[in-house]
Amino acid sequence: MNRAFRIGIVAALLACGLAAAASKPAARPATLVTGRTGDAWTAEANLMVEREVGIGTRVSGIVDSIQVERGQSVRKGQALATLDRREFELDRRSAEAAFAAAEADFQRYKELFGQKLASKAELEQRRARYEEAKVDLEKAKLTIDRSVIRAPFDGVVVDRTARIGQKVLIDDTAPLFRVSVLEPLLARVYLSESSLGRLRVGEPVSVVSREFPEARSTGKIKFLSPVIDPASGTYQVIVSVPRDSGRVFRPGTAVKVTFPRSAR
Repeated sequence: MNRAFRIGIVAALLACGLAAAASKPAARPATLVTGRTGDAWTAEANLMVEREVGIGTRVSGIVDSIQVERGQSVRKGQALATLDRREFELDRRSAEAAFAAAEADFQRYKELFGQKLASKAELEQRRARYEEAKVDLEKAKLTIDRSVIRAPFDGVVVDRTARIGQKVLIDDTAPLFRVSVLEPLLARVYLSESSLGRLRVGEPVSVVSREFPEARSTGKIKFLSPVIDPASGTYQVIVSVPRDSGRVFRPGTAVKVTFPRSAR
């Protein structure tokens, strides 16, 4: 068998192998389903909450004071930190003076126009200056209001990176605070298409901590996705989870969720 013939055979075998690999369907990614007994499904998840946000600044400036610490409960609108407002106050006073002058000038031209001593074009010009000065004053007031960084909702400060004297910018991507609610807790899992029709919204499920088996709770199915992911053959299920008696459950806790055999 000459060398050219052998090379031809090897090339043919490689081509057949590549063709077979191309025709083979792509493997589906593994789902979060970890076990099944009869008609019961067990899946793993990490508890989450719907509201947890990083909070930055809405105006650029220097952090002048910090009003909260990590782990502190806050109410919606409560001040978390305040920027140095001295320059903002000067801008407001300047805007107030400009507004007062524009308003007086506009009122004077209204009287002159009424006495036919000023044209309508002159009056409209003063009106435009008055409206512009009014907007500038509102912007100056808004800047002062935004110099106070506030909590967007009731929750707990889970992290703080803000420091007194720190220069913060509007386009900073790193949050100065992170605020989260602690309840209601949710578990998001993905079940096989084969479980369709066996689960209903509102049905109870068993939720157990993966690391602390004594921590358990009874959740309820809150959401069943109306669509199936074609790549994995699974659909999303969200379960609401009450806090356990030992208060082990919290956002991020690893749990096992077992859907009942009797679910139909």
